[in-house]
Amino acid sequence: MTALLTAVLAFGALAGCTGNTTGGTPTTGAQTGTEQTSSAPTSSESPSGLSITKYLSKPCDILKPDQVATLGSVKTAAAGTDVLGPTCKWDGQDPIKNSGYEVSVTEGKDFEAQVENVRKNRVFVDKQIDGVRVISTDETDGAMYCLTSIQVSKTDSVTVQIAGATDERATKKPCPETERVAQLIITNLKG
Repeated sequence: MTALLTAVLAFGALAGCTGNTTGGTPTTGAQTGTEQTSSAPTSSESPSGLSITKYLSKPCDILKPDQVATLGSVKTAAAGTDVLGPTCKWDGQDPIKNSGYEVSVTEGKDFEAQVENVRKNRVFVDKQIDGVRVISTDETDGAMYCLTSIQVSKTDSVTVQIAGATDERATKKPCPETERVAQLIITNLKG
């Protein structure tokens, strides 16, 4: 969790984000520890109509119950706050067997500045999911942790993090998994 927390602090504390877009749905390709994947963004604007307003006071509502069920064996949602803003955590029932998730709803922090803070991480992907820009990153190799941030506007975002359980690492790769959850959130944001 230390590597993930460091990535979150770097992402949240330093306001900055830029990235590249490859379009389409989340990929499941493996990232190696020394690879960095990126391409040129298609647009600096976020899609119109997306809003995080209703999730600022209820961050755990950002995923519907049937979507939470797809996370696996997780504990009851726990709302809180961190450097990125309001959060919701779904800890794994057993941290060795079940991955844990955290979603942060961020308002008023420059997305491009946040991206710049993590651009040089060993894992960095900037792309689009369902027409919305997302970045996925990890300071190390993406084997245990990953952070995927959805650009809602120039200053608002939603970030999904995972702490991959030892028993799930072979079947639930962190970055493809956070991108899958990001896609669920994007669907909800689009209404």
